[in-house]
Amino acid sequence: MHGIRETKDLALPGDGQDQHSLKLFRDQVAGDDTPDRSATGVSGSKLADPNGLDPGGASAVDRFGRRMRMWGELVKYRLSCHVLSHLRLFKAVFAVLRVVRPITIVGNVLVATKASDVREVLERFDDFELGDTIESGMPWGPFLMTVDGREQHAREREMLQNVVEKTDAQLIRTIASENCQSCIEALKDSGQIDVVADLAEPVMVAVLAEYFGVPPLNGDRQRMAGVMRNLAGIIMVNPPVGSLPWSRSRADIADLTCQLTQQLGSGGPTTAAASHPSIPAHSLLARLQRRHGQSGNPAWFDEEWIRCYLTGLVATGGATIIRGVTHAVDQLLEQTGALPRVQELSAALERAIHHDQTSVAIDAPNGQLAAAREALRGCIYEAMRFRPMLPLLVRTCPRDTIIANGTLRARRVPAGTLVLAPPLAAMFDSEAFPDPLKFRDRPIESYFHFGFGPRHCFGKYIADVVMLEIVRAVMRLPGLARAPGQGGQVGYDGPAPCSLRVTFDANGSEPVH
Repeated sequence: MHGIRETKDLALPGDGQDQHSLKLFRDQVAGDDTPDRSATGVSGSKLADPNGLDPGGASAVDRFGRRMRMWGELVKYRLSCHVLSHLRLFKAVFAVLRVVRPITIVGNVLVATKASDVREVLERFDDFELGDTIESGMPWGPFLMTVDGREQHAREREMLQNVVEKTDAQLIRTIASENCQSCIEALKDSGQIDVVADLAEPVMVAVLAEYFGVPPLNGDRQRMAGVMRNLAGIIMVNPPVGSLPWSRSRADIADLTCQLTQQLGSGGPTTAAASHPSIPAHSLLARLQRRHGQSGNPAWFDEEWIRCYLTGLVATGGATIIRGVTHAVDQLLEQTGALPRVQELSAALERAIHHDQTSVAIDAPNGQLAAAREALRGCIYEAMRFRPMLPLLVRTCPRDTIIANGTLRARRVPAGTLVLAPPLAAMFDSEAFPDPLKFRDRPIESYFHFGFGPRHCFGKYIADVVMLEIVRAVMRLPGLARAPGQGGQVGYDGPAPCSLRVTFDANGSEPVH
């Protein structure tokens, strides 16, 4: 099967190539040899078996065996998705291990449960690698998260950082805030809203289009929301090869790859925005394209690199932001005293936004507006502590080393060990997070949501702004409450949230504090 990682050896569709070449490329990337596969995704394609491989000529016994193996793999996949989304089992296991054996090694797997040890794993770039662990879950090509060489990783991160501007936070805030307002305005008379489908997903699709420069596939916003869900499935929990979730994710990657390849190819040496009016000139894609047209760039910085990175940012950023903000709202409704506190902070932020100050004073680091945002962000981080967007982080150990050296719990880690560094475990360690079962104010730099060290999340500046604006919009709803029944609980499509319904007073006014 051809993977997207091999696209440099394929005929990339672009200037001067017809639609047949584009379709052939898509089929190659998706690994589908069916000649009339639909250009819109798996639906409508001629997959012989949507839940497994069904090669022609196989005997009935062979087909039955394949189906049973696929069924078993799907059961494991769905169980993994459930356990990673409903965290009581992990919380209980980590609590016991933290007391009995803080660093546990079982076979080839090490589990760290103390905050200091988890942080050590995340900060030691050379001793605990990431690329080989997650590479299979990112088949669109090499991406910052899969680059383990320290120098190359630093160069590529610097390249991305150089196209980020100081005004980007305000740009993202405007996009998110305006789309939050329009989404809520459309449902203001209904008295209920789905935080995922009606708010978080549409807002994130808008951010992808207007800030990343990646418009919805075929202009379909709902389709793009589905793409983020499907890609979340392969980032967090790889579905069985040949299963329906696997086929959908590969088809979405192929479609996204083709769209980005067309966008990059049509822009020439100057800017993609010049040929694609749908690509804002201020978008990351347009900036990277302009940078590519300049002289003096390193050899590895080409259109393929841009395509891989934009795909990676869409896949990893969209899914995790939606998961994070959904879990945050869920826990703000769940934790004792959290809802009144965050509603008060949201009201304070609203007052600060409309306060009669100059723009310079408003944006000052210690100004009223910055302080209000930081306080609300602290509540969001604390809510996500109870239900992190990424409860487990995985690394591999390329060489023999020691963890927690100089302590009584120190352990030798053999080369080849799979290391689990769970933010969920770290953020319930009472030494680093006093009264871990209570919702309370904590230093914002203590949280593990975006990692530490050289691999800290590049997109944190995007996530911080988008999540804050969505939470602020929800908290301003009058009479906010969790919807009754199952609809008021977080629903999942694989590991990706797909629903969380809340109710509000359609005839009321915004809560005042």
